[in-house]
Amino acid sequence: MQTGPSIATRLSAHPTSAVSDALDELGIAGALSGITAQRQGIGRVCGRALPVKFVRKSKDPEAYRFGGGIGKPLEKVLKTMKAGDMVVMDLDGAPDAAAWGGLASRLAQRRGVRGTIMWGACRDLEEIRAVGYPVWAVGVCPRRSRNEFTFGSINEQIVVKGVVIRAGDYVLADESGVVVVPQERAEATLELVAKIEIQERMLEEQVRDDIVASWDQV
Repeated sequence: MQTGPSIATRLSAHPTSAVSDALDELGIAGALSGITAQRQGIGRVCGRALPVKFVRKSKDPEAYRFGGGIGKPLEKVLKTMKAGDMVVMDLDGAPDAAAWGGLASRLAQRRGVRGTIMWGACRDLEEIRAVGYPVWAVGVCPRRSRNEFTFGSINEQIVVKGVVIRAGDYVLADESGVVVVPQERAEATLELVAKIEIQERMLEEQVRDDIVASWDQV
């Protein structure tokens, strides 16, 4: 029986930059470059990865649904996501097809989903910001994704920019970006990030007082 704060809660106490430093020291590729927060003041969130992959396929009848709203590929995601998840969607980094928008954000928020990470674009940005749901994406585009993408997989491993993301891994995100912590290395990462932050505080004090004698002795 787990006692004390969860790993996700403990990770969320640290900036993504510090966690990324710890992952680097452990030799783990964890930082997702090219994905940015879609509003200022988004805060910091951490949850367990729900990896999703959409694949390129133009005009797939299995993906089509009239008008706007929720496309059939996204419907599978919305039916699977649960409280504590971080939805991570791989659309091959496409900036011109949005698979996540306002309706999905509203439903995710009601379900207790922590946030959505798009290796692709989002849309309905005004609505997403109005409801306060956290989204990170490569950009914003009003065009729906079901024209060019169809469902690929869910809860199976994906690889984004060389970072492996598996179901249950920890995803931490703030205004500096997104990092993925393998679940089996989470405790080691937390131990190391605590040491790094002690070093950072010592350096900050010395820089503040302009008394840095040696950058290697802290």
